[in-house]
Amino acid sequence: MLSKPQYLYQAKLIIDCFPEEDYNSIPKKTLKYIEDNMQEDPNIKINPEIPLEEQDVDPQTWDFLKQIADEVSDNQFYEEYKYEIDDYIKSIYEQNKGNEARIENINLNKDINNLENENKKLPQAKELIYGYQKLITQKDAEIKQLKQECDSLTDSLNKIPKFIKRLFLKNRKVKALNEKNN
Repeated sequence: MLSKPQYLYQAKLIIDCFPEEDYNSIPKKTLKYIEDNMQEDPNIKINPEIPLEEQDVDPQTWDFLKQIADEVSDNQFYEEYKYEIDDYIKSIYEQNKGNEARIENINLNKDINNLENENKKLPQAKELIYGYQKLITQKDAEIKQLKQECDSLTDSLNKIPKFIKRLFLKNRKVKALNEKNN
């Protein structure tokens, strides 16, 4: 049994005996792979005059040559049916365009439903905002009224003579508040 580099070399010797048309049908990457990974061995010989079946060919070499033949066969099959395959691919592509449009329509319908649901919430939001505005207006009015009352109380306190203020306002915090309002 040969090592991998050796059976690749044996495969290369066999391939070199192929007619030019068959040799050219082998993919270039396969030939490069063989050349990059083979190891020349003077003990391995192939005689182009004797049929391969009568020569000592390693089983791994046969398997590798079968893989190459399958690859060439697949390539030839593809070349024969290339136009049919291309037409089929184009028709599938066109069908996919139709499916994509349907999917896009479904997504748009979902978006529309979501927007409709959100729009239903708008009147409630408007009512809440209106309610908040109303409360803020009432609070502003109450603040304004309290400020007026505070100002009138301050004016009343300012009208009381100072000696009476001192009698009633002995608490320093009240004095500080009174001075702050002045």
